[in-house]
Amino acid sequence: MQNIQTNIHPTLSQSRLLNKSGVIGEKTSNFSLLLPPSQSRSITVVIPALNEEGNLKKLLLNLEETFQNLGFTLPVLLIDDGSTDSSPEILADLRQEYDFLKVIRHPQRRGVTGVWKTALEHVKTDWVFWGQADLESDPRTDLPLLVEACVPGVDGVAGWRQKRGDGKIFASKFANLSCRLLFGLKIHDMNWIKLVRRDLLSSLPVEKITHRYLLAVLAAQKYRITEVATPWHPRYSGKSKFGKRRLLTSAIDFVKLWWWFQTEGCLINRRSEEQMNLATSYDVGVIR
Repeated sequence: MQNIQTNIHPTLSQSRLLNKSGVIGEKTSNFSLLLPPSQSRSITVVIPALNEEGNLKKLLLNLEETFQNLGFTLPVLLIDDGSTDSSPEILADLRQEYDFLKVIRHPQRRGVTGVWKTALEHVKTDWVFWGQADLESDPRTDLPLLVEACVPGVDGVAGWRQKRGDGKIFASKFANLSCRLLFGLKIHDMNWIKLVRRDLLSSLPVEKITHRYLLAVLAAQKYRITEVATPWHPRYSGKSKFGKRRLLTSAIDFVKLWWWFQTEGCLINRRSEEQMNLATSYDVGVIR
């Protein structure tokens, strides 16, 4: 393999801008702004995987090429969610081949929400890029696109699948429309690849709102969530885990989310608004 410049990943406090200025009406953690990921390079690539034995080698080759094109390497955290195929053996070999790869294996399947919880327990960089092991997303194009779109003042960027052919378009459109109407989410594809501030994700009760609605909750809390068009590719190998049962669980999760947002979520929003007003008052006092 070619030698690639290894990126030193600053911590959250190290990579924050020193000024306290911001856009009124948009929230920022600790009243300061993160450096955009294109500048800080403080990004961890998180890949969930379940029985993806036929995709893993090509996935890692694509990631290596991505880093070569970028000119720097990012840490990759691949979480095996209890695979029963030959994925564990393949990943053990790949971990020896790629220094940037870390693998965590769940003994039993925990679902995507469980993968998110594990990721947030281990990721220390300022930003999290959520990718895909099925290669319907190509990191060689998608990672640079999302990083470029994450300009100062943006808290998260979603990839918007173009020319999809996966049979999930109706369910996806319905879910995204519902979240646009109820939570003010202004993007078209919330449950796909994404690049998001880790500190915001860590503050959310993922087990209650589930992985599907993370961006919807952040948008409702008035964080700035944007999107960028990304190409969709047919699955490289294996079968999709999507089925009719997932439609039912998505609907149940949406009801749970709505109830959480009307109760606990309202309290969180109220505290956040008070903090933002306090920060604004402080800035005005400093200016005077």
